Amino acid sequence: MTPVTGGELHRRFWRGGRLWVGGAITILLSTTMATVILVHARDNFMHTRQDVAGLEGFRPVLDAASLISAERAPSTMLMADETAPARDRLRAARAATDQALAHAAGTVSSAALQETLRQLEQARNLVDRAAERPDRYDGVQGAIDALFAADDAYWAMMIRQSATLIGSDPRLAAPIRHALILCGLRDNAGRLGSVMLAPLIAQTPMPPRNVSASDRLAGRMAVEWQLLELNPSVADHGPRLAALRQDAERAFFDDGQPLVARIIAEGTQGTPYTQTAVAFADRYARTLAPLETWRTNDLDIVLSDFRRKARHAFDMLWIISGATLTVTGLIAGGVLLVHLRVLAPLLEASEAVVDLGHDEPLRLPRRHRGSRELQPLYEALEILDARLRERAAQTQALKRQAETDELTQLLNRRALQILAKPRLEISEADERAFLILLDIDHFKSINDRHGHTEGDRVLVAVAAALREQVRPDDLVARFGGEEFAILIRAHTQMTALSMAHRLRRRLGSLKVISAQNVRIPVTASFGVAAGDNLTWRQLVAKADVALYAAKRAGRNTVRLAEHDAEPADEGTALREDSSPRPPASRRPSPCTAPPHPAAPPAAPGCRPAPRHPARPAHPAPPAHRRSRRDSGFGPGPAGR
Repeated sequence: MTPVTGGELHRRFWRGGRLWVGGAITILLSTTMATVILVHARDNFMHTRQDVAGLEGFRPVLDAASLISAERAPSTMLMADETAPARDRLRAARAATDQALAHAAGTVSSAALQETLRQLEQARNLVDRAAERPDRYDGVQGAIDALFAADDAYWAMMIRQSATLIGSDPRLAAPIRHALILCGLRDNAGRLGSVMLAPLIAQTPMPPRNVSASDRLAGRMAVEWQLLELNPSVADHGPRLAALRQDAERAFFDDGQPLVARIIAEGTQGTPYTQTAVAFADRYARTLAPLETWRTNDLDIVLSDFRRKARHAFDMLWIISGATLTVTGLIAGGVLLVHLRVLAPLLEASEAVVDLGHDEPLRLPRRHRGSRELQPLYEALEILDARLRERAAQTQALKRQAETDELTQLLNRRALQILAKPRLEISEADERAFLILLDIDHFKSINDRHGHTEGDRVLVAVAAALREQVRPDDLVARFGGEEFAILIRAHTQMTALSMAHRLRRRLGSLKVISAQNVRIPVTASFGVAAGDNLTWRQLVAKADVALYAAKRAGRNTVRLAEHDAEPADEGTALREDSSPRPPASRRPSPCTAPPHPAAPPAAPGCRPAPRHPARPAHPAPPAHRRSRRDSGFGPGPAGR
C-alpha cells in the first residue's frame, strides 16, 4: 500500500463533494415534503375515523335515553286503562328499553348503569301497583315521579359520558351538543304530557305542583329551541332536515302545547276534563312523533356526513400516498448514482470508524463500490486500524504490567489502592468494607532453609489458595514481600472474620513439596479492620496494627482491629494487642520468638516464650515498618 499524506487524502476525499451535497439536499427536501403531506393526510383520516367511531358508540346511549322517555306513555296508558292491549304495549316498550340499555352497556359506566336499572325497576313496580288503583292520585303521580327519577339518573350518566367523549375528541363537541339538545327537547316534551296524566287518571283538579312542573318544562323547552338556533347541526342546512324540523314545530306548537294548556285550564278552573287520560295520551303522543323522527334522522344524517368525510379522507390518503411514492421514486432514480457511488461507501466507512472506536476489528470489503475519490479514505482507515491495534496491544501490556504482580499474577499494591478507593467511598447501610492483611509466618526461615526458588513457589501457592477462597468481587493483591491483602464488602465483621479464618486454615493445609521432597509448612497471621469512614491509608494502618497483634499473639492466628466491635476467633472473643511493635533494631531474640515448624531450633538454654506476652503501654508504630521483597521490595525481617 502506497502511503499518502494528509493533504492528499483531504483533496481526494472532497473531490466529489458537490455531487454528495446535491444528492443529500434532494433527498432531504423530498423526504420532508413526503413526510409533511403524508402525516397531514394520515392525521385527517385518523381524526375522521375517530369521529365516526365516537358518534357510533354514542348513538346507542342516545337511543336508550329516548326509549326510557318513550316508556312513560304506555305506562300511563296502563294506569289509565288496564287492558290486555295496554299491557302488551307496555311489555313491548319495556323490552325495547331493556334491549337498548344492554346495547349501551359497553359504552357507559357499569356502576351508573346499574343504578339506572335499579331505579327503573322500582318505577316499573310502582306503575304496576298504580294500575291496580288508578283512582288514587298519589299512587299514579308517585309512579310517574319514579319514572322521571330513573330518566334523570340515566341523563346524569349520559352527560358524564358526553363530557368524556368531548374531552378525548373535541371535534365532536358540536354534534354531541346538538344531539343532546334534541334528545332533551324530546324528553321534556314527553314529561310535559306525563305531568298532565295523574290528575286526568284520578279525575282530580290540577294540583299546583303539576302546574309549576308544566311551567318549568315549558321554559326548558323554550331555551332548548333557542339553543338549536345557536348550535345548528352540521346537516341542518339540508332540505330534508329543514322539512322535518318544520313538521316537529308545527305538530308540537300547533297541537301539543295548546292541548296541554287546555287541560291545565280545565284542571285549575274546576270544570270537568273534556278528554280522558287515554285519549289525551294517545293524541299527545302523536304530536311528539315528528319530534322523535326529526331527532333520529338528524343523528343519522350527522353520522352519514362523518362517514362520508372518513371515506374522503381515506381516498385522499391513498391518492397522496401514490403521488408521494411516484415523486419519491423519480427523485430516488435521479440520485441512485449518488447512493451507489457515494452514500453507501461512506456508510461503510462510518461503520468502520465506529468499530474502531469500540476496539473492534476493521471490516471493509476488499473492493468497495465507491468512486475513485473515496479510495484514499479506505486506505486511511486501514492505516488507522493498524496503528490502533498496535497501540492497543502496547497499552494493554503496559496496563497489565503496571497492575499485576509478576510472580503471583495478583494485583500489586498500587492497583489495589486505585481499585479500593471507590469501594471505600460507597456508603451502604447493609454493607461495610473490610481489609484483611496477612503475612506468611517465618518466611525468611523458608528462604534460608529451602532457597528463594522454593520461597517463590510458596508465594505462588499462597496466591492460588487465596484466589480460590475469595468471592468473585473481592480484591486480592500481593501487598509486598510475603504480605497479601484482601478487600471485601460484608454485612457484618463476623463475615470478614470467617473469611480470614477460612483462609488461615486453607494456607495451613497447603502441601508445598520442596526439591528435596520435604513438605514446607505454611502458616500466616491475619489482621482484619473495618473501613468505616476511613481513608485508604488509615484503613491500611488499622489492619497493619491488627496484623502485628496477631504476630505477637503467637502467629498463625486472626486479630480484629481494636476499635471495631468485639471479634470472635473461632468462637472465642479476642482483642488485638495494641502494644507497639519493636523497631527493626530491636527484633526478638531466638528465645522470645514463638516456635514454628519451619523455624530453626531454639538456642540452648532458652525457655519457650509465653503464649500471650504482656502488653506495653505505647501505641503501635506506623504501617510502613514491614518487610518487602521482589520487584523493588526490601528483604523481610528475620522474625517474620
